[in-house]
Amino acid sequence: MDPAPAVWRSTPARMLWGATLGAVTWPVDLVFSVVSLLRRPTPFGPVRSLVAWHRRRTVRFLGWADDGVVLTSPRAARYLFWRVGVGLVGTLVLGLLAYGMFAVVAGLASWLFDVRLTVDEAFQGDGLSTAGVLGMIPVGAILLYLDLMGLIGVALLDRSAAARWLAPSRSERLAAQVESLTVSRADLLAALDAERGRIERDLHDGVQQRAVALGLLVNRARRAVGASSGSLLLEQAAREAELLVTDLRDVAWRVRPTTLDTHGLAPVLAELVSRAEPSTVLDWASPERLPPDVETTIYYVVSEALTNVAKHSGASRSEVRVHVGRAPASDPATVGRACRDPDTAKVHVTMTDNGTGGALPHPGHGLAGLAGRVATAGGTLTVDSPLGGPTKIEVTLPCE
Repeated sequence: MDPAPAVWRSTPARMLWGATLGAVTWPVDLVFSVVSLLRRPTPFGPVRSLVAWHRRRTVRFLGWADDGVVLTSPRAARYLFWRVGVGLVGTLVLGLLAYGMFAVVAGLASWLFDVRLTVDEAFQGDGLSTAGVLGMIPVGAILLYLDLMGLIGVALLDRSAAARWLAPSRSERLAAQVESLTVSRADLLAALDAERGRIERDLHDGVQQRAVALGLLVNRARRAVGASSGSLLLEQAAREAELLVTDLRDVAWRVRPTTLDTHGLAPVLAELVSRAEPSTVLDWASPERLPPDVETTIYYVVSEALTNVAKHSGASRSEVRVHVGRAPASDPATVGRACRDPDTAKVHVTMTDNGTGGALPHPGHGLAGLAGRVATAGGTLTVDSPLGGPTKIEVTLPCE
């Protein structure tokens, strides 16, 4: 839906004028509502133009907020049919107002100039007296007020018709909100991944390089002092510097490995399983480059799953299997088919372990976060982990 335009500040004068404009168009609304029923799924040009004019009128004069919902023939027909009824009521109210104004003119002409413009028996004979005119003023004021309030009521009916048929329904609003939230969450994850990449580069190019330089300086100092008590301290400092560099490399790699951007997912997964505890096997028959967002999602899913296996499962072995295509991963006929093929544009990742089981995606925990990340990427995550094991996590992502 398009962004809603600014709402004009409605006043009684504006509402009266807007209701008057809407009241005189009901014959055209009737004709075009019938035409809308015959032209599906979208109304043709004149119908769209008429409805667009009504939208501008209700926004400008009646204070309606137009959400810019897409117009279809059913919407146009129902709105214009409703407009016919509103227009007829408005025409009736305008007719009563015109009759009252004519009665006032006739009465004044009879009283002031003795002109016979007979609209009632009261104007016959000798015409109106001053007392009669004064007596009719409060009655006329009350009738005028009621007539004007009738026009305000017509304006409110007109606005409610626009709100009913030209505004999004509750389901459409909810769908738009879901779409907006999905896009927002995807943008947030993209920004988070970009920030992780920046942190990894800062660690690799900044802190890690300084740690390496520190280790080199310590080694040079140790060689320079020779065999002394200070040499033992420098040797210990050198070992700590080496451990610091190793830890920094591991942290930087876990944040977001640079290899993921330069060489793709396959070597990153191979490195993950080589570091994993317990022993893990990677089964990817024909590794290929996948879209960057798909590779990032799979990396974090596999990394978190292997971390959970090491911490909670008590397993002695695990396996990670990747398959591109719509068929099951055990079907050799489709293994390795191009991810660009629209008929096989799915990536399936299966992670299994022989641990104690009982893994559930509790809100706020790792598996629930993974499920949310996969859902943001348009995929699904299922967990099959009965008590006693084994545990099986399946992820399916669109490869496009």
